[in-house]
Order: sequence, then structure tokens, then C-alpha cells
Amino acid sequence: MPDVVGALPVDCWRRIFCNDRPVVVEIGPGRGEFLVASARRDPARNFYAIEHSAARTREIAARLARSGVDNARVIAGDATCLLEWIPAASVSAFYVLFPDPWWKRRHFKRRLWTAPFVAALARTLIRHGTVELVTDVGEYFAMAQEYLDAEPRLEPVLVGEAEALETSFARKARQCGATLHRSVHRRR
Repeated sequence: MPDVVGALPVDCWRRIFCNDRPVVVEIGPGRGEFLVASARRDPARNFYAIEHSAARTREIAARLARSGVDNARVIAGDATCLLEWIPAASVSAFYVLFPDPWWKRRHFKRRLWTAPFVAALARTLIRHGTVELVTDVGEYFAMAQEYLDAEPRLEPVLVGEAEALETSFARKARQCGATLHRSVHRRR
């Protein structure tokens, strides 16, 4: 019987990408701008995106096909659930760019950044793998930092303002005069 975590075999990335390149996971790729640009810029890595919206997933998949990018995939699903199925120590980096802050108190339970979410990220990262967060919501950023800093398997590498990102969310935030907050945490 194959060695599995959840329902995915340990070699799931090889099966998905048909190679052994390092895997980067973007959670919530939005319109896929960062995903497509990153995959084009770095063909030596595989990019896997988890998008909650099925309609957006189809749009991103079509965009990937049109662009001829063959080292990126997108799946529709709930990242908090799907992370549990990813094998331990198999992801080189996570990007979470502009996660929905779910402003209303009654929606707080939908927020992505929780202790179990951060623990799942840490579990799936390879040694020295990274988690990068960018948001324009200072309060949400501070809350996420508390969870990231509390995870013993992670250490902060960078916390500060983000450089210019070329995504629709980043452009919109800059037009509104918002500060882009960025952090990078590394697996110990």
C-alpha cells in the first residue's frame, strides 16, 4: 500500500506535474495574475493554486492555457480543507496575497488565518520553505502575524511594507492610498 497522508500519495506533486521540481502553492489566486507571471518567470518551479470560486478557477485555467504556461495548475476548493491532504514537507513556498478579511464579526469564522491553518502550512513546508503574506488590511495583518509567530516550526524572515506587486488587488489598494503589508516566515 502506498505511503499516504490524507488521501494524497507522497508523490502527488510528481503525478500532477510529471516532474520533481519544487512546488509553490498560491492560496486564493484571485484573477491569476501573480500565478501566471510567477510561472512564466520561474519555469524551474511548479505552481499550484487553490481558489475557492469555481468560476474564477475556470477563468484562471483558461488564462493559463492561453498563456502557454505548463508549470502551473489551479484547483477549486477550500484551502483549509485541501491543506490537510497535502503531504508533509512537500511544498517549498506558500503565497497568500490579499486574503479576504471578512470584515463583519459574524463572518470571522470564515477567515483564513487561524492557528490550525498556520499549523497546516508549517506541516507541509520543506525545511527552509516559506510562507509569504501580503495584505492591505493592517489589523488583519497583525492578527495573522500573531498566529505565524506562535507557530514553533516557523521563524520570521521579513515583516514590513510590500514592494510593488502587479495584481489588480495591489493596484486597487495603491490607488486608495493603502499601505501594503508583507511578511515572510520560514520553516525552521
